Amino acid sequence: MKFIRATAQLLLLLALPSCNMPSTGTPATAPIVDSATESTQIAFSIIQHRIGARQVNGIGEFYDRLTDEKFIPRGTNYVFVPMRNITNQLLRVGIYDPRRTREDFVKLAGLGYNTVRVFLDHCSAGPGCIGDQDNVGLNPEYLDNIADMMSAGKENGIYILFTSNDLPDQGGYSEEANRASSGTFAGYRNSFYLTPQAISATRRYWRDLLTGLANRNAAFDAVLGWQLLNEQWMFIDQPPLSLTSGLVETTTGSYDMSDQEQKSQMVSDGLVYYIAQMKEEILLHDPTALVAMGFFVPEIAAPGWYVETASLLEKSNLDFFDFHAYPGGPSLLDQAEHFGMIGFDSKPIIMGEYGAFRHIYADIDSAARAVTGWAAESCQYGFDGWLYWTHYPDDASVNDRTWGLMDDDEYLLNLFAPVNQSDICEPIEVPNDNLAYEKPVTASRSLPDQPPENAVDDNAGTNWGAGADPVQWIQVDLQGSYRINEIRLLVGQYPNGNTIHRLQVRISGGEYQVVHEFNGSTNDNDWLVYTPDAPLENVTHIRVQTLASPSWVAWKEIQAFEKPVP
Repeated sequence: MKFIRATAQLLLLLALPSCNMPSTGTPATAPIVDSATESTQIAFSIIQHRIGARQVNGIGEFYDRLTDEKFIPRGTNYVFVPMRNITNQLLRVGIYDPRRTREDFVKLAGLGYNTVRVFLDHCSAGPGCIGDQDNVGLNPEYLDNIADMMSAGKENGIYILFTSNDLPDQGGYSEEANRASSGTFAGYRNSFYLTPQAISATRRYWRDLLTGLANRNAAFDAVLGWQLLNEQWMFIDQPPLSLTSGLVETTTGSYDMSDQEQKSQMVSDGLVYYIAQMKEEILLHDPTALVAMGFFVPEIAAPGWYVETASLLEKSNLDFFDFHAYPGGPSLLDQAEHFGMIGFDSKPIIMGEYGAFRHIYADIDSAARAVTGWAAESCQYGFDGWLYWTHYPDDASVNDRTWGLMDDDEYLLNLFAPVNQSDICEPIEVPNDNLAYEKPVTASRSLPDQPPENAVDDNAGTNWGAGADPVQWIQVDLQGSYRINEIRLLVGQYPNGNTIHRLQVRISGGEYQVVHEFNGSTNDNDWLVYTPDAPLENVTHIRVQTLASPSWVAWKEIQAFEKPVP
């Protein structure tokens, strides 16, 4: 064994290229089969993947197999295409651009980023997508694009976390997975994880993908890991989860649907089995691969979807976990507790998606403050890597569009770059031009869990709530005398409808005076913006008085500026 290990290490050192990526060897050759010799398996296990996962004093971490140093994934979700009317079809034949990919990877590497997360199958159906149009297997040209991206990663020192959004709609995989659909199993998600047909179809999908890439001599050593699902979830209101009686047979046994504990056990057992089956298939073709799965926070993000992660942390054989958590809503501690990750540290956990939503953070500086504080706080809960959502902005989205790294002349890309922020656990100081930020605030009345301070906390995920109908007011003491050019109000309202809001200011040494009245139909998350013809001089206080509304009175944000916000 000593000779075999030494031989494998020598092969690794001889294979290392001179490019800037700390790559481990030449591109992968044909897939390893069960009959391979032990020496061949060890050689491949060292050469194929540079990044591994291990425990140090019982704590899970990523590490560099060559240097033995800890590896911290920091990067972005490389998802959207910077082309008009083209969003999430990055790898589509005819859309994928090898030159742009390399230019982007060069820029990321130069700023110290080391990881990108890429969807394998966002382009799921149609010409040029991952499934072949003959509906049998995968599209060879699409596999060419994936292999080229792997080469681009290897050339530039960027590791890729490939994630599967779903089984493709072309290629015959989803049809096979849905064959067990019935009154007991609703099609699609509720059939895709708990039935033998789904296991067979999904194993075939991963087998076709990995053997296709191996046949192209793809650079497997540029892959951080294979993510079985972007976000795993099932429908609560569809069978079998919606059933209240009867026995259901799954891949792992028979479960009584009248017993909620058995129902939860059914999902947990089924997912543990599903993960084990997919990992087994992946390792047959890529023996040193890391395998992960992604999740959004249970119960909080989508109450109508079933997500359970706590039991998987202990029982599944995933190498690491990818939990998605965004600022602007429930606290990070609350989300970490729902994931069940508090106190769990035996395997690495990355925050594979985090970012600042535009409908919550109106300007890029407030977005930057939220994101840097969010990432820094996450360190204390056990996160081991961070991938921002997203690199290029998604122009097609409305309520779920985030500030992209490339927005505003690459402001966030440079601000969060590891060369500028070496330790993500130390938040960046971002100046705040909002004069109302964290200033003293009072209101006519407030709900106990919606205090007035929520309206000046730079977080549109919280709000002041009066807990009563109009007339109500809230006022901010600016603690100084200012020349105001703009006042912005973020509506908190349900239901939508006609409202009257009177904007008042107090001039130094004077009384409140009305400067504007908003009168019309308003919706939750609307921004009401007042820009006076001439600056308001010597303003010390701002008051918003609501005279009419179909909703209890509430405001998410009150902001004031000495110059207009871009």
